[in-house]
Amino acid sequence: MKMPLHMKRFWRDEGGTATLEMVIMFPLMMLLFMAAFETAAILTRQIMLERTLDMSVRVLRLAQGVVTDADAVRDTMCANTSLLPNCETLLTIDLQVIDDTFTMPSNNQICAGRGNDIVISPDNEFNQGGNNEFVLIRTCLVVDRILPFSGFGLNLATDESGGMHMMASSIFVNEPS
Repeated sequence: MKMPLHMKRFWRDEGGTATLEMVIMFPLMMLLFMAAFETAAILTRQIMLERTLDMSVRVLRLAQGVVTDADAVRDTMCANTSLLPNCETLLTIDLQVIDDTFTMPSNNQICAGRGNDIVISPDNEFNQGGNNEFVLIRTCLVVDRILPFSGFGLNLATDESGGMHMMASSIFVNEPS
């Protein structure tokens, strides 16, 4: 069976092969780009959370007794960066004294999620401690993915709303007064 002439020409024509390769590779390259962009944005937010926590710890350590509640620490942290979305409402702070056995508390209760009806049990503490005591400060910020449709991002813990839990913690010693 002989192929007609126009079918032979079509079969041997190499025009458009670069376009075909582009159509196949473009979605894969865009997917890789989106994953890299999202991961970089998440890591930038995490670094900013840790940096602003360190700046707030310095204030807590040196100005013992001046800062008396978690809201003041939260306001200080949120004022230091604009990269943490809805910081005033989504940032949870836990400050507690570490005893002589250096038993670290569990991280289960620090990330409360986004709902106003969420009850944290036991409550997060805000105990600044006294002179020369070790104090643990932990923060958690619930954020959404940058590109929610991509499905990529770091393997961070999530809540029922799909928000990722970004945590930062630090230990410091209260300065003597």
